[in-house]
Amino acid sequence: MRTFALMLGAVLALLALAACTSVGGGEEIRVVSGERAGEMFFEPKVIRVAPGQEVTFVVKNEGDQDHEFESDEAGIEEVIIPGGRERRVNWTAPSRPGTFPVYCDLPGHREAGMELTVDVGE
Repeated sequence: MRTFALMLGAVLALLALAACTSVGGGEEIRVVSGERAGEMFFEPKVIRVAPGQEVTFVVKNEGDQDHEFESDEAGIEEVIIPGGRERRVNWTAPSRPGTFPVYCDLPGHREAGMELTVDVGE
């Protein structure tokens, strides 16, 4: 019985991890993050999508430090990307046009340049 409980716990943990790094969600948009020459960055600086478009941001952290990818304004929940790793973030653009910041909310990172803009056009 104890073995079954341990196996069930392991399966549930794997399912939770898979939910955090799920794939799918429309067009893939590659984003590179990291630090260089005393600054931090996201590239590209501007991403354009259509209203209601489903996308998957593929965020590669080329730096040594952990970074976040999130936007309260656009409804993108916080995802932590460890140094040297990649994360996939599924998102559906709002149905209304607008401009939304996406940023790293770790202390000092946004101020050091870790922000990009998602432009939801017509």
